[in-house]
Amino acid sequence: MPCPRTVEAAEISHRSSQGTLKPFFVRDAQGDMYVVKGVDGAGRQALIAELLCAELGRRCGLPVADYALMRFPEGMLEFSTLEGASDLSGGLAFASKVIPYCRELTFDQVKEVSTELQMRVLLFDIWVSNEDRYLTEQSGNVNLLVDEAGDLVVIDHNLAFDPLIGIGDFDLHVFCGQRQALRDLEVQARLSSAFDTALADWDSIVDLLPDEWVYWDPEDDSTEVTPTLADRHARLQRLHEPTFWRDI
Repeated sequence: MPCPRTVEAAEISHRSSQGTLKPFFVRDAQGDMYVVKGVDGAGRQALIAELLCAELGRRCGLPVADYALMRFPEGMLEFSTLEGASDLSGGLAFASKVIPYCRELTFDQVKEVSTELQMRVLLFDIWVSNEDRYLTEQSGNVNLLVDEAGDLVVIDHNLAFDPLIGIGDFDLHVFCGQRQALRDLEVQARLSSAFDTALADWDSIVDLLPDEWVYWDPEDDSTEVTPTLADRHARLQRLHEPTFWRDI
């Protein structure tokens, strides 16, 4: 399996005013724009979750935005005049590629998303314990975009693998209306098989993670960040438990 593309930062454009992490918009040496989260700002746990979910999500049929690992030239962050630029320090950063002319999915647009894709996104978020995709008529933090062609783009998994999130904690999920459909035995068998096939690539996916994300000290494998990769894998294995589907 090819390693994630590594890109070189060329210009830190600005910092987002949205989201808890307030990621940065950074242009790479090829002129492409990315939304970037760094180790010192987002934290190792968040970047691990982003990469794992991007890779697993694609294998599960989700249209996850393209991503790369971003390297910052020596001195670029230290001498930046942009407030908070040091949040991008700590090693390679996670960079989600910006798709031109994308807009956040609105409540009225939900019905335009195919039932199959709604089910897959909902099931995936339950599977990886990612509650951060809610939307009501009044408000929300949907973390879903619609591109120029009207296609869905899935972003933001930094809060995934939250051990405090239970299978039943998705009443405000943007696609919570598909919970009943996920109780159909044929649907369960089909999607379980697809997700299980994705999980079979776990070892290959884990190999894509930079050591500076996985360990506090890359020279000492006893300093693994928690939740550990084994903890995360065990959480995903719930897919095989009858209670997983019952609690949906």
